[in-house]
Amino acid sequence: MTTRAILVPVAVALVLVACREPASPASSSSPSTRPAFAVGGGQSGLSLHPGGLGEQSFAKWQSHEGEPDAKGSADQALYFQKMVATPVFAAGFAVIDGLQGQRANTLTALSWEHRTDGWCGAGAPRWNVGVTDENGEHTIFLGCDAAPHSPGGTDGWRSDSYSSADIAAALTAAGVDPETATISSLAILFDEGTDVGPGFVFLDNITVNTTVWTSPSGNSN
Repeated sequence: MTTRAILVPVAVALVLVACREPASPASSSSPSTRPAFAVGGGQSGLSLHPGGLGEQSFAKWQSHEGEPDAKGSADQALYFQKMVATPVFAAGFAVIDGLQGQRANTLTALSWEHRTDGWCGAGAPRWNVGVTDENGEHTIFLGCDAAPHSPGGTDGWRSDSYSSADIAAALTAAGVDPETATISSLAILFDEGTDVGPGFVFLDNITVNTTVWTSPSGNSN
């Protein structure tokens, strides 16, 4: 995947954020230019690519900051940072490839565990689900704070999960039919900064349908 292939959809998503209500966990955009992605790799067909856009903002895997990894003993977690104020055009992000072109109703589970010393707000971290229907392109926002919560696998972690019913309800509320719309993009965005929280969060056990990332090796499952 090229840097441009990552930055184009993320930049579009950030522009769309300016049009949403700040505390809304799920909303849709007006029709916009369809983001372009490469096809994901691995046996699961899905791959996750962290990155950053703008000042002091990025996402990357960090060792010995997470829960036990599926492979090895590095105990990695995906770190998201935005160490500037929320209005600054910047974000840490992770783009998930491999679902493009599939029906929206094939998206059955979106979850992660976040370390509780980091930020879990209404708008960040959040899932940005891009879908296309006969009316154009829409982006659905599924924020951390609005997700159903449960204890994480270890102390100091909390699970935030959206089921297939939750995802379908968010799509329907935005005027999108999950049965006919197709997925055009999927990303995790962290763009709420130090004016509202600590400016960072660690995520682990990131799950899309049945694919789980506990480290970068999740791309080769």
